[in-house]
Amino acid sequence: MSGVEEQASLLRVLINCAEKAANIARICRSNEQLLALLVQEKIGSEANERFEHDFKTLADVLIQETIKHEVGALFPAMKDAILGEESPNFTNQLGESVTIAVGATEEDTAACLQAVLSGHEDAASALATEVHRDVSFSSEKLGEIAQLPDELDYGNLGIWIDPIDATAEYISGDTMFTDFPGITSTGLDCVTVLIGVYERDTGVPVMGVVAQPFGEKLEENVYSSSMFWGVCLPTVRAHNCDFEARDENRRLGIFSSSEQSDILQRFLDLGYEFAFSAGAGHKALKVITHEVDVYLLSKGSTFKWDTCAPQAILRALGGDVLDYAASVAEQKAVPLKYLIEDAEADADWKRNAGGIISVRNVDVVDELLAKLAEQ
Repeated sequence: MSGVEEQASLLRVLINCAEKAANIARICRSNEQLLALLVQEKIGSEANERFEHDFKTLADVLIQETIKHEVGALFPAMKDAILGEESPNFTNQLGESVTIAVGATEEDTAACLQAVLSGHEDAASALATEVHRDVSFSSEKLGEIAQLPDELDYGNLGIWIDPIDATAEYISGDTMFTDFPGITSTGLDCVTVLIGVYERDTGVPVMGVVAQPFGEKLEENVYSSSMFWGVCLPTVRAHNCDFEARDENRRLGIFSSSEQSDILQRFLDLGYEFAFSAGAGHKALKVITHEVDVYLLSKGSTFKWDTCAPQAILRALGGDVLDYAASVAEQKAVPLKYLIEDAEADADWKRNAGGIISVRNVDVVDELLAKLAEQ
């Protein structure tokens, strides 16, 4: 692969990785017995404090390690800066700790998975086949893939991965609808795969891919992916997210069901209607698709892997994801950044501790911030 071909292919590689992730998620979800075997409760520092029970699945870990393996192999300059939500360690039914790793061959990967799926060699083999399958996502909705600049410095790029956002929804699969057509409160529609690229020196997100593994229902228990991407570089701004607003005469915000009542009241005072939904990636996606105007979470319960990909896409659209607390305090838009050196000074550096505001149009921010600052 020549340098130009390599540089032009990063976005395509990420899209194909997202589709491979979606395939793995669908396979793991298609068999309830297999799904029950895969689920492992998160404990301690891995758990999200917002939820009584937090889970990780083998699908999460396998997807993350697959993306890290594929991108690292094709773009070695990025290999050490590919970060994800999940620990690669998994405990099998015998209580043995196994580190999930993608092997050089399908057989190597299957052997590793068999150590987790004790006695389920067929399932391990099926998953290994998907990990090593050549995947090239194709859809009219994907649009023409942006060509990246030849001078892009891959050594200055890092990646945040959330392999399956809204894991609880992925496990339960129970769908509930909001009062707004097309916006679900819970269910498989809320599940997303998030892959975000950022500049390591500035911390600015520059490329994002968001996939919904269960975006389009073809028939009972058969789904295909919905895929969204965006690039925001100094010389390239492109995306496949040309969506008309739901209704320009109505304002709609999307929130977690746990959002503070006083925050909601301030939105109500500004004439907003509310939708409540699961999944940080899903709620940000509703901003991207122009179905809502703003997604706000005042609590610091999202992480870098939740926001990097949506923020890159929103930046390509003229929007952004802001630090809620800093923006209100300073009365100006303060975008989230992804500086790794923060890890040395802040043990909680992966968390968006100040909360977030996701907007497709930054022009709405001033009015929002003024209202949110009222005593």
